[in-house]
Amino acid sequence: MKDKEPTSLKVIAQSTRPYPSTPHAPLQTPHAGPRYFPQNVLAEDETMDQTLSFTPDPASPTSPPNTPTPTPHKIVGPAPPTNLLITQEFKVTTSKPPPASNVTQSDLSNSIHAPNNPMVDQPMDASSTPPAACAQTAEEDAILAHLALAEANRSVLSQNGVNYRATLPQFTPMPIGGFPRVHMAHSAQIFDHLDNKVLLSWFQVNHPKFMVRVFDQSGKDVAEKPAIITERLRASIAVIADFVHQETPPIRVSPPQPQGGRGANAFPVGFLVHQVPEETKNLILSQRIWSSTDITFEALPFSCTNPPELLFCLSGFTTSDIDIVRKAVMDVWSHDDNRHHIEDTLSMCGFPDDELVYKASRDLIRSTRVELLDFKITGGLSAPRFNIFASSPTNDAKTWTDLHGFLNILEYPTGLDGCGIAAALSPCQLCHSLAHPRGLCPFPQVPLWNGPKLITRTTANSSRQQGRSRGGRPSHNN
Repeated sequence: MKDKEPTSLKVIAQSTRPYPSTPHAPLQTPHAGPRYFPQNVLAEDETMDQTLSFTPDPASPTSPPNTPTPTPHKIVGPAPPTNLLITQEFKVTTSKPPPASNVTQSDLSNSIHAPNNPMVDQPMDASSTPPAACAQTAEEDAILAHLALAEANRSVLSQNGVNYRATLPQFTPMPIGGFPRVHMAHSAQIFDHLDNKVLLSWFQVNHPKFMVRVFDQSGKDVAEKPAIITERLRASIAVIADFVHQETPPIRVSPPQPQGGRGANAFPVGFLVHQVPEETKNLILSQRIWSSTDITFEALPFSCTNPPELLFCLSGFTTSDIDIVRKAVMDVWSHDDNRHHIEDTLSMCGFPDDELVYKASRDLIRSTRVELLDFKITGGLSAPRFNIFASSPTNDAKTWTDLHGFLNILEYPTGLDGCGIAAALSPCQLCHSLAHPRGLCPFPQVPLWNGPKLITRTTANSSRQQGRSRGGRPSHNN
């Protein structure tokens, strides 16, 4: 029995103070000794959990959303001593802010260290009174007005049809700088050779309405197959209208009828488009040229626009320098006799005084523009021609017709490069422009062009027949 007493005492001691019996090497200098653990300060096993529970840290005032809150974990270690000095030393290491019983919430929110406080960037001695607003200058008002207008335009452009043209893959997108111009003989050429009764009926159709002219379709083609061309136009315009406005009402396209019936010598080429939404009409007119694999057309307003800029074509020069030709034209128009005739013609259209007439004639001469047409003759020799353009100072049809006729009969000599005289214009069967023949049409060179090409079926057939003799037998030149 005596041998078992020490063992029993050891078991009782371990049950009352369950410390590990196997010593471990400390990771750092152990806090041991009477300074840290005086006698009779270790708590019993039943009160260790209570003494180890610390006051939790206050919640962060600016926790970001959807951020998991870290779960507090129990710190395993010896219980803090009950000695007052040791307890205060331990509390300093927990970084717990000291209580402030006399600080209110409003004081904290008004502190310069509070989040989003406008006073944080101000100097310590800045006055709490906001500075007086300075009066804006005229330049500042102009800048603000332009910025507001630009913002309004951006919001309008994001809703209007100007941006739609880039999102219609069926049609050729507008190139940089726009499509080439289609030059007409006069402002109302789109209505040429149209039956008078049909024209009066078109006048009575309510707006919105506009005119279209189909590429690579002559007046005779329009007269022979009006229903097919009309249906293709309607289908193409319906695609544009449905993109701008969903569930648009049916669009109507009216074909032309020639003056004098099918036996007429000349045929119209313009179609009337009506019962179309205003936004769709504005979009179609703004892009002007719409080219798909099915049909290509040019849209024109239902009105007489400004007089055409193309005046005539000159031939006879031995140079290809457009600057030499432009100088020759301007010198002839600036000659005293010709200048007086130009002023007399312009004075008949309602200019109030002679000063405005003089300015109009001067602006006409300065607006002269020349375009080179690289014509070739047999053997590949160059025979250049030059289109002469000018901006009309008046919209009066008779005045411009008289002025155009006078300038057309003049001769345009040079000292070393020949003399230019007016030559016949060469209408393009592809785009209907008077500025070039079909072989020089610029539209097939437009990027992503879906419309007709320069070579037609007739041209291809004639090229294949060049190798045959007059009797229809193939030649044996090889």
